Amino acid sequence: MANTRRIKSKRNSRLTLVSPANPAGTNPAGTEPAGTEPASAEPASAEPASIQPAGTEPEQQAELVQLDELAELEQLAGLRRSLAAAGAPAEILALLDNAASAEDALDQLAQAGVLPSPEESLNGLLESFEPLLEPGCDQLSAELSGFEFLSVIGQMAPADVGLPTLLLELIGQAEGQGSGEALAMLRLLAAIGPAEVREPAQAAGDRLVSAGQTDLPWTAGLGQPKPGKCFGYRDDLGAQQSLAMTFSYGRRRHAVVVLIDHDLGGGVKDCFVSDSPDWIRSRYRAEGSRAGLEFRDYQPAEARAILELALGRQPCPVEPDQVEDVACYLGLLRARAELLPAGGQLPSRYASRGAASPAAGRASRNGRRGPASGPGSRDVHRVKITLRGARPPIWRRLEVPSDITVRRLHDVIQQAFGWEDSHLWVFSAPDGEYGIADRELGFRSAASRKLAAVAPDPGDRVRYTYDFGDGWEHDIVVEDVRPAEPGVAYPRCTAGRRACPPEDCGGIWGYQELLAVLADPGDEQHADMLEWLGLESAAEFDPAAFDPDETSRALAPLARVLVKR
Repeated sequence: MANTRRIKSKRNSRLTLVSPANPAGTNPAGTEPAGTEPASAEPASAEPASIQPAGTEPEQQAELVQLDELAELEQLAGLRRSLAAAGAPAEILALLDNAASAEDALDQLAQAGVLPSPEESLNGLLESFEPLLEPGCDQLSAELSGFEFLSVIGQMAPADVGLPTLLLELIGQAEGQGSGEALAMLRLLAAIGPAEVREPAQAAGDRLVSAGQTDLPWTAGLGQPKPGKCFGYRDDLGAQQSLAMTFSYGRRRHAVVVLIDHDLGGGVKDCFVSDSPDWIRSRYRAEGSRAGLEFRDYQPAEARAILELALGRQPCPVEPDQVEDVACYLGLLRARAELLPAGGQLPSRYASRGAASPAAGRASRNGRRGPASGPGSRDVHRVKITLRGARPPIWRRLEVPSDITVRRLHDVIQQAFGWEDSHLWVFSAPDGEYGIADRELGFRSAASRKLAAVAPDPGDRVRYTYDFGDGWEHDIVVEDVRPAEPGVAYPRCTAGRRACPPEDCGGIWGYQELLAVLADPGDEQHADMLEWLGLESAAEFDPAAFDPDETSRALAPLARVLVKR
């Protein structure tokens, strides 16, 4: 996998924010430990309740006092619930019970060491910038740290306080703290922060330098690398597109890589940074040659036009790593797009592509026309799925929508065979491997790739492997592609043979041994095997049992009618 240069310690840290809406340095709503109830997000009143707002009548003043007192009680109760759910000892809860106000309670908790003080919170936040003070830290490392920092702060900011407001408060606090880490944060915000905070951050950083702090060498040209070559590929149906743009800080080059999914609306599905652009290019060429994908070079202005279109649409990450990448680096992608020259035209294939979905009936990879693969497809694939190596054979014949995603096909196979979906899995198709996306393993996401794309025609084959330990391999053969029948819900099971093996029994050879042990009451492992299976007797497990109607009922929650009567 290409180096994405993530700073894990920062991404996974729980920062306690000090903000106008969070004066005591408590965690904002939504960031409490799992299993606790969020405390009230309203701040403790900064003024005594006896101060009368101008122009209020005595009745209104009394009502305001009662509301303030109620808010205090709600804050204290919410804070007590959170600490009790987190397992706080009785003496800590007693502090809350005896507190005069929510602010008093937070002060006492800070003194007791349960909550950090505002100074401790700020110092903990600034510690994450310590690596940027090390010799050899360069612009790219600093820039990636900055965008990851902005992502974390943006996710943790209280709902009623915008990110710029929170950052402006942090800028003032960081200047007051005055450390080298504070200067690093200010220089990053001056270069890549929201527009509202750049000038204040620059001015605060300049004051720290004037006061004696040594400026950081990576600040020169930060956020302004020189654009280079752009390249990428599209799959044969135009469903997904990957684009890589190279940039350089001096002699050090890097690539910003983006995955665009047109089946999910044409937005950004993934984006990350690699410091090995030549490796990315060679990998793209190899993948294109192996799978028949269209690899090409783009003019930088052309790449910007593609990016602007994708960035104008809703991001569409699917896998957890894609969600994390998009949260961290979408801002970097926008900034890099602005560095590319404007005025480029979209490639001609975009005009024929339309808004999102692949054209129905587009030619498949072998030159024959496959079934329509768009969301409105009314075709059905009839497939036979056979458990590899089983004797006698274990198989299922299913009819599934042609536009079913490979991810949903995984669910169908699990139900049709009776697996428990408790292990990893992957589909191996002629154009690549699909499962839970993993760059190191070379797995693409199965969430948007469709069966009609990986196996469009009768005779096409795909292998499905479930449980990498036991290695249950299933051979999938497309037997026919036909129009859906009116009123029939798909997927459905039309035939099959024999029961599914138990999970974790050791693969096909372990299953054969299990059957032999169950068939022999005198075997020394017979009783242990029954206990492991949760059976009273071997007669309760019939390896020859199979009922297509029962299997179709198991598939019913996944089924839909494609053509109404």
